[in-house]
Amino acid sequence: MSPASEPSAEPSAQPLATTRSAAVARAVRAGEDSEQLQRLVRTAARVLHVPVVMVSFVAADREIIEAAVGLPEPWASLRSTPLSHSLCAQVVRLDGPVVLFDARTHPTYREHAAVVEMGAGAYAGYPLRHGGHTLGAFCAADFVPRQWSAGDLQLLEDLAAAVSGELGLRIALQELQDSHAQLRGQVAELREQSRTDPLTGVANRRRFDERLAEEVARLQRQPAPLSLVLVDVDRFEEVDGTAGRTAGHRAGDAVLAEVAARARAVLRRTDLVARLGGAEFAVLLPDADATAADRSAQRVRRAVRERPVAGLAVTVTTGTATYVPSRGVEQFLADADAALHEAGSSPSAGATGTGDGDGDGM
Repeated sequence: MSPASEPSAEPSAQPLATTRSAAVARAVRAGEDSEQLQRLVRTAARVLHVPVVMVSFVAADREIIEAAVGLPEPWASLRSTPLSHSLCAQVVRLDGPVVLFDARTHPTYREHAAVVEMGAGAYAGYPLRHGGHTLGAFCAADFVPRQWSAGDLQLLEDLAAAVSGELGLRIALQELQDSHAQLRGQVAELREQSRTDPLTGVANRRRFDERLAEEVARLQRQPAPLSLVLVDVDRFEEVDGTAGRTAGHRAGDAVLAEVAARARAVLRRTDLVARLGGAEFAVLLPDADATAADRSAQRVRRAVRERPVAGLAVTVTTGTATYVPSRGVEQFLADADAALHEAGSSPSAGATGTGDGDGDGM
């Protein structure tokens, strides 16, 4: 291969396209901390007996040095140069190799900042390409004039092609990893949605059942109290009908959402509020005995009745129960349900399931 001819015209300074800027950003990310790129520049420097070899990308505002040997300070520490000091930017703008035997006497480049301020005497750079874009250059430079041989230039061209291929593989792997991460995020979001009541934002029956099973399993390993509060909006059909006439047909939904929000606000982070269906909620209380459960139920009732909900006076009835391992989960739920019905049939607003079928009003 004969040496590439030196450019005879000032490279055009057209703005970089947005798509190309995005491609450069992907390449920079893909090449970060790449030992393979660093190995290639070391090999080129050793074979060519040249002090400076670089892999660099040309962004819209600067040259980003991805791998390099022999680069002088402060550029070696900064790992970037202004475009005004970048000969690699000329490779990108010309979309082809730039080969300078004696940059200091070349009519186009002798006043270039890379020559005047950085001391470049000779330069040979070949394009790095991916996805239809010229992203940067694989280049070698000397601080004195140099006669690049055909073999030198062929090696640089081959190494540029090798770097382009390496980047292509790393970008493809990166995009695959990003796709997997996005997919995992979507799966997690769908999983969360499948366990969340869309109207109130609290857990749904499915999540309640899962959490209850988790807590019971935990108690088998480490015994601790576990309690449950069932919450029912009093006369909800009447409330919903009144709300529908006074505030629109979705006001009943607003009542349920507000009741759920107020319950969450007065409970611990470790407590689970779930909508079981209709106007009935459940509050699962890990590490809470019967006394603590009663206090939690009182807080929920007080939070709902203390001020209007959707412009209406709303109250709730609660029933509590404490888990007894020997009686099992089904009886635990039945005790809470029985306490709720007992409270609903008495003037008091709540009742406690004692674990033996009896209840006492609060």
